[in-house]
Amino acid sequence: MSLSSEDHAKVEAYAATLLEAARAEGRELEDLAVIDHLAESLDEVNDTMRVIVERGDEGLLPLIAERYSVLFRSQTEVTVCDVTTAIPLDDELRGEVTEFLKAEYGSAVQLVEHVDPGIIGGIIVSAQGERKDASVRTQLENARRALKQS
Repeated sequence: MSLSSEDHAKVEAYAATLLEAARAEGRELEDLAVIDHLAESLDEVNDTMRVIVERGDEGLLPLIAERYSVLFRSQTEVTVCDVTTAIPLDDELRGEVTEFLKAEYGSAVQLVEHVDPGIIGGIIVSAQGERKDASVRTQLENARRALKQS
């Protein structure tokens, strides 16, 4: 895609602003995953977002997202799984995690991805009121406790 110098300047300004805001909150990796997903979103999402912004309703976005989630869950048999990893999931690993969780819960799943470098590695999954922690940090803590008790 060929950009005019004006559009190039806009792209630079928007990207720098987003990165600066993410850094201020310590969420660079998490925001990167969100931005990548938004960039790949369907046309109807982009069109609807454009109307929301044009009408000055962007302040309603958190409520719109919450209501969308409620409507989706009420109309679809899906298990929402909060998945925390040390680094963002790539498409291949996301697919593997999704397939595993589909089998685990016996339904379609929606991943809500979180990045926490503090878990060192592994994965933490929260769904249906349960938390399954297979993080390296937890495994190290468990090993430390077991050694202390010996």
